[in-house]
Amino acid sequence: MLHLTKVISPLTRAYGGTWAGIAPGPPTGRTFSAAQQADRERDVDLLMEKSLPRIDRIRDMEETERARFAGRAHTALGKLLMQGSDPRVDNFFDECEAAGKAFVRHARDFDPLLGGDDIHQALRNQWVYNSIEVFLGRPVSLSPGSLAYSLMYPYTDNWLDATTHTAQEREEFQESLRRSIEGEYAPEATGAFPRLVRMIEEQFPRMEHPAVYDALMAILRAQGKGLALQRPVDGCSEAALESITIEKGGASVAVDGFLVRGWLSPAELHALFGYGVVLQFIDDLQDMDDDAAAGHSSMFTRARAEGTLDDLTGRLVRFTDATVALLDAPGGGGFLPRLVGASCLFLILEAVARYSECYSRRYLDILEQFSPLRFSFLAGLHDRVRSAMAGHEDLLMSA
Repeated sequence: MLHLTKVISPLTRAYGGTWAGIAPGPPTGRTFSAAQQADRERDVDLLMEKSLPRIDRIRDMEETERARFAGRAHTALGKLLMQGSDPRVDNFFDECEAAGKAFVRHARDFDPLLGGDDIHQALRNQWVYNSIEVFLGRPVSLSPGSLAYSLMYPYTDNWLDATTHTAQEREEFQESLRRSIEGEYAPEATGAFPRLVRMIEEQFPRMEHPAVYDALMAILRAQGKGLALQRPVDGCSEAALESITIEKGGASVAVDGFLVRGWLSPAELHALFGYGVVLQFIDDLQDMDDDAAAGHSSMFTRARAEGTLDDLTGRLVRFTDATVALLDAPGGGGFLPRLVGASCLFLILEAVARYSECYSRRYLDILEQFSPLRFSFLAGLHDRVRSAMAGHEDLLMSA
């Protein structure tokens, strides 16, 4: 049986080599005329008009309702921006919305004090899990494993990312997580992480599915290495920065794959590891301001300090195209690569629109042809939602 910890180094090197060999270039997807962009902008305006009265009441909503609103908004915006691409897209978004509603309910049952932003952070991984179910030929669902692993994010990543903890506190925290993953916790343990591990054990008994717990250990180790990126922008070498980023991103999504059915073939693991690398790179692009403010390193914070992001983003676009192509399931006819590719490209374009000052005018003009919305509108949409949500803009803009 394939174990992630045994192959994570070769996978990291393989994708590092792929990334190194990628030349910058424009997207390969469809382009949009000015008239088509204007049509979609009008549709988005209508969606906003219908949604804004509810957004104005967001502060009065309970945390659970905020997260449910996030799921509905994600579905509506996704359908709107991908309209006409494939009838299976609507079905997938509908199924994800149903799973998301159940997710929010179970997350609140697990921890009534969990905030809406934390639930939505976890829900983003649930959507990734659902796309992997399609890749592996499984129906879209909410499982004990997907719920537990998704909820681990707000309990672990956020704690590790905080700048208020000492190095010793981080080491002790990671050691407690390691013991839980290895089953070294008291039966009566009431902490969030042991309880989440027990949920996974209910679906995947430890003796029958060792690869699941090996994968969880792999992401824990990758998170530990990622602490090096919390040093100043020049805190580690470029090669180390890329390797750590690739390993952490690839491992995070590979775990989702193991939690779908307990095992993966080498080809499936290779594809899902790459999927995770793509999402990690996109996260780093989206989070440039936050990372810079916190003094964290990423390829994008470093590149921005040295000049425009044209070439680095062009490489990300081409790397995304090449990597998501591996997600085509038998008999899928390219449906999932098109869906994931379009979603990833939209996230890249949205970030480019927000960080337009980091790009040359020529590059912006090239990329804007591939956006369903003009960059001025796309960046303005982000500002409109931010103003209305007053700190909860990610409920509409995150994917």
